[in-house]
Formats: sequence, C-alpha cells, structure tokens
Amino acid sequence: MGKILIIAEKNSMARDIVSAIGGCTYNKKESYYENNKYIVMSLLGHVMTLYDMEDYDEKLKVWDLDYLPFFPEKWKLKVKKEAYLKQKYNLAQKLIISKDVDEIINAGDPDTEGEVLVNEVIYSVFEGKHIQKPVKRIWIKDHVARTIMQELKYARDIKNTNNIYQEGLARSHIDWLYGINLTRYVTIMANANTTFNTGRVIIPAVRYVYDRDLAIENFKPQKYYVVVPTITKDNKDVKLNFNDLKFDTKEEAENSLKNLQNEKIKVIKIEKQEKKKEPKKLFSLSTLQVYMSKKFKYSPDDTLNTVQKLYEAGYLTYPRTNSEYMTEAEISKAESIIKALNNKGFTDVEIKKTKKIFDDSKIDSHSAITPTEKITDLINLSGKEKELYEVVRNRFLANFIKEDCKLDVTKITFEFGNSKCNLTGTIIKQLGYLKYENDLSEKDLPPFQEGEMFIPKHLSLEEKVTTPPSKVTEAELIQFFNKPFKNFEKEETEDEDSDDTEDYKKLLKGIEIGTEATRASTIKKIIDIYYMSKDKNGKLSITDKGRAFIEILQKLNINLWKEKTVELSQKLKEVHNSKITVDEVEKEAKYEIKNIINQKVENVAVSNLSVSNSSNKNTNKEIGICPLCGKSVNAIKGKYGTFYKCSNCDFKISGKISGKTITQSVVKELLKNGETKKIDGFISKNGKKFACKLSLNKNKIEFKF
Repeated sequence: MGKILIIAEKNSMARDIVSAIGGCTYNKKESYYENNKYIVMSLLGHVMTLYDMEDYDEKLKVWDLDYLPFFPEKWKLKVKKEAYLKQKYNLAQKLIISKDVDEIINAGDPDTEGEVLVNEVIYSVFEGKHIQKPVKRIWIKDHVARTIMQELKYARDIKNTNNIYQEGLARSHIDWLYGINLTRYVTIMANANTTFNTGRVIIPAVRYVYDRDLAIENFKPQKYYVVVPTITKDNKDVKLNFNDLKFDTKEEAENSLKNLQNEKIKVIKIEKQEKKKEPKKLFSLSTLQVYMSKKFKYSPDDTLNTVQKLYEAGYLTYPRTNSEYMTEAEISKAESIIKALNNKGFTDVEIKKTKKIFDDSKIDSHSAITPTEKITDLINLSGKEKELYEVVRNRFLANFIKEDCKLDVTKITFEFGNSKCNLTGTIIKQLGYLKYENDLSEKDLPPFQEGEMFIPKHLSLEEKVTTPPSKVTEAELIQFFNKPFKNFEKEETEDEDSDDTEDYKKLLKGIEIGTEATRASTIKKIIDIYYMSKDKNGKLSITDKGRAFIEILQKLNINLWKEKTVELSQKLKEVHNSKITVDEVEKEAKYEIKNIINQKVENVAVSNLSVSNSSNKNTNKEIGICPLCGKSVNAIKGKYGTFYKCSNCDFKISGKISGKTITQSVVKELLKNGETKKIDGFISKNGKKFACKLSLNKNKIEFKF
C-alpha cells in the first residue's frame, strides 16, 4: 500500500501536522517529512500565477489600445519566477507522480485561497503528466493536534469542496479581466507619467475616501448659539443640554437667555430600570481589526499579521472569518476551551448553549475567532501578540462568564421653561462580563428626586461652529468593505440587543467588498500606489493621483463603484452556491469590459499630475521596466532617501547597497541590461572598500566580481 501525500500551504502547518502524526523523519535536502504512512510538504503560499497578458503573445508587451480588450481563449498558469517557489513546484511534482504515493491531501488554509493554491499545483501536475490520483481535503481551523488528527481521520473527497474551488477560480479570473484590461486602458487614456492600477476592489475604496475629502473641502462652517444652564447637586456641577435652546442667530439666543433668567429647572420625571447588559459578540476579522484600530491604533495589516502568528502558534482559531458566531456543532469544542480556561484559574466561566453565540444560520464558512484549548499564560507572548491574544481571550471569557451583568439605569427628565432634556446614568449592581471587557460608557449621576427645583448656577451663551465631516480612518474603511451600504461617518454605539439577522443575510448573499483575507492588503496597496495617504493616527486622505484616478474613471464611464462591485461579489457567491458557472461570470465581465473599452470618449489625458504620497512626500519617477511583471519601476523619494519600486508588484531595489548610494542611472542600466559596469565604493562587513558589477538575477541584486 502506498503513502498519502499531504500538501500544506505554509511551513507552520506542515510542522504541526508532522507533530500530530508523529514518527516522521526530515529530508533536509528536499524539505519534506515522511513516516511509514504519510509524506508532508508545504508550498509557501501561491507557487503558481495566471499568465500575464504578454505571456499569451509577445506583442502584448506593448501597451496599446489596439490590443484591448484582451481575453484569453484558455486560462493558463505558470510557476512564479522566484527560484525557491520553482523548487517547491518541482518537489510537489516529484512527490505527486511518485509510485510510492497513492493519495493526495490538500491541507491548504481553510479558505478559498487555500483551496485554489494547492489544487492548482496538483491539477497542473496531473495535466502535464497525464495522471490521476485520489485527492482529498482537510479543513484545519486551528493548529491543535486533536483537530488535525480528527480531520485526517475524516478527510473528504475534493469534490465536496469543488464549489469553493470554483468560486476561487471565478474570483481570480474576473480580477484578472478587470485589473489587467482596465489598468492598461486607464493608463493609456490618462497619458500621464504613472500607471493607474485599476481593480474592482480598489475603485470603491478610493472613491469612498475621495467622496469624504470632497465633502470636507466643500463644507461651509456655520455659526450657531446655545444657551447652556449648569446646576449643582451634592457639590457636583451638571451641565444640561436642551435641544430647543440652539439658535441660528445671536439675537435669538440672547432673547431666550433673557427670558430664562428667572426660570427654575425642574426634575419632572425619574425612570429607574434594572437592565441586564450583554457582552459584544465574538470577533470576526473585521470587527477585531476595527477594535484594535480604535483601542490600540493597530493598522488592519498589523492586526491580520498578529492574529495569523497566533493562529500558526496554535493559540487562536483561523483568523480570516467574517462571522461573529460559532457553529452549533462546536459546543463541545467550546466546552474544551472553557475547561482549559478553568484549569488556568478562570473558574468563573461555563458553557452557554445560546443562539447569541452558537448559530449556524450566521456562518458562511468559518466561525468566529476564539482561543483554542492551548491556553497561554501571556508570559509566553510579548508586544502585539500578547495584547491581541488577551483581547480575543477576554471577549471569549465575557461571553461565557457565569454571572450576568446587571445595571441600574436611571433616566432623568428636566424641564426648563418650555424645553426638556434627558440625562441617563448607570450604577453597576453586578459586574458580570465587565470584569473582562468594560465597555460601559454611561456615567454615574447624583441622586436626583422628582419635583426638585434648581436655580441655574450658571446660565451662559456659547457660540459654536458646525464641524466638517471627519477624515476616513482605516477602521472605517474596513467597516465600509464589510457593510458598504451602512453609514460609518459617525461612530455608532453597537446595540447588542438588536437583531443582526438582516446583516448576516446580506453577508451570506455576498453584499460586501473584497474578502476578510484581502482587505488589509488592499488598503496597504492603495497607499503604496499613492492613491491615498495615511497619517500617524490612521486617517486617510486622497492624493492628487487618487483624485485624478477617480475623475478619469468618471470621464471614461467606468462604473465599478460600490454598487457594481457588490453585484460582482454576489455573482461569486452564486458560483459558490452552484447557481451559476465560472464561464457565466466571465461572460458578463467580458461584455462589460468590451463596452467600456470600445466606447467613444473625449481626451481625458492628465497634465502636470503630481503623483506623490502627501503623507511621505514621495515623488514617483519611472526609470525602467520591472523584470518580474513588466510594469514600470519608479524612483521614490522616501524619508531616508531615494529607493526604487515596481508600481505593480513587490520588486524593489534599495537606494543604498553595502554603503554605496545607488543612483538612478545605475538602476536604469541594471534594469535595461541585467547588469552594470564596474562600480567603486562598496564597503564590506569588515570595513574594506571594494569594486564590482551589480547583477540582476530574477528579483535579486547580486555582486558580480
């Protein structure tokens, strides 16, 4: 009987699988593990990528309207250029076709990307070698050994997750069709000194920031006047805000102030109510990113990277989830986590079988982010990992604490002349979940009595000015992606008693922009390509390039605003639910792209465009062609000098190598010829100067002596 080949997405998962199955030896030469039943290897993420346009035809290296739109007759994949990824593909190919291997298991991350990136390698080898072997799928939501062994025991045939694979193909294909065609089209039509990266998720995000900044610029401040009485109770000054005492003119306010001089303020009603306060729901990735941004100033990327590390360490469950609930089948898993927490001294928590925590109807493919039964004492962690783990653990504890949170809520109604106002105060009767996450915003009030009368201690007239809309923050942009038709301009107070079923119905239909897995990287990319800038507080501003981008799209009638992007997301969800095929989604995308490019439009060329990131005052000057993707490499003036970066991919050349400043002429020569002439002035580690050529080997800069 042959062996089972397990292909993981990342080294960390491969190591944890090996640890769980036991008895493995490590083949150091080729980087895989083996025992008498299994062979385990990892891919290090996406090994393959779709062909670029010029891979289909050499002439397409030239960006020309005559070659647009371009739609591949058949989609083709290639192994990425990086040498270490080619090695991974070659190893996978060797093991897949090996006579010792009878079965293959896709152990990619439990999401669409994990499904696609492992399958595309397996199917590529099958097609190239004309072989077929059974392929199965395991869906590992945490790195705990018990979970891994359970999944291996019940590994399902890959056809059971084919709908996820098809959704992934549809997503990558339409992103390619829109991104490749429209990036070239917009860039050519703009005729500027920069590339205008265009895509179905980038456009609505940039438009959101653009619209807000436009509203701020067009805002006209208006003065208004408020009569503000202050009363004193038990030596505490209490300011009262009466909505009726706001006036557009100073004259009206002064007349009101004069009429109220001899009036008393009366307590006309006191309502007391004991209220049971519920904790906030468990975290999805978006709600965790928003929480960490508001409380700790983390960027969305910081949160994702940190939670990913904790997942790979086995402390948290899979992070790329859009749900704040657990499945009903996970009650036993929650019991195991609670038992582990009890053993660590958290004896005040117990299982609660409630729909507020366990609800299958509000889960797409992944449950909320929670601790695993591998509970850490925090001393094993430091910095952001410690901070974030404690936040997730405390939210879990808050949801399962035995004691209810009970509050005495008092609402006091005051009357002043013909005006009324309310004050609300809270007294904590029973701490409950506030022990682990105190989100109480209500203040304590002095003990007022009905019928009490007060002569205002102060009766002042305050001149105020209306304030403009606030800048978009990263946290708000994440919320926009998640719920694109909700208003997040003003921070909302979450009502935990409200029914969120409607929100989840929308989410399960695909009414969102992008995915949990890509939102942080999308924001980062938009900043990197200079469509918007970010300040130290995470506030976003449109740049000149971003403004030009949106205005060009408007002139070109390219309608990929939030409504259209959501429509595309819904189509992807229909592929997932087997209602439509990948071909049908592609057909619609091609039809729209063809109409956009074949339309008659006036000249939209951009003149004197400053393509700078106002946050970092970078200047973007094209000096050559990227050896990886064929797009422009730009000289960028950063905080610590000039460096060189591709406008589209991760290719980058440092502005200083071994103590030698690398000039633009050197980089031009390097990109054009693959190597430079002999250069003096490099400094070795021991401080000695030396001379050599610089050579471009794939994406690496090497010394050539």
